[in-house]
Amino acid sequence: MKWRYKVGTLLEDRGKICMIKAHLPQGCETFEGHSKINWRDNYELIYPNCTSYIIGAIALHGLVDCGQISLIKRSEST
Repeated sequence: MKWRYKVGTLLEDRGKICMIKAHLPQGCETFEGHSKINWRDNYELIYPNCTSYIIGAIALHGLVDCGQISLIKRSEST
């Protein structure tokens, strides 16, 4: 899968700011034993209060496309 958003991209999710913390590709061992999230590509989002949320890549792309989640700033290449 080609990741649409890079790690470090800032988002606004229902009035709350979050950042893409990690890409979790299909089959990654980060969530071993959790087959419901291990079989798809995921993004890990982190919020200022240090809570994190795992969301499927296709779901996040759809939410951004329909305007439910907004891009604040894309991460720049290093």
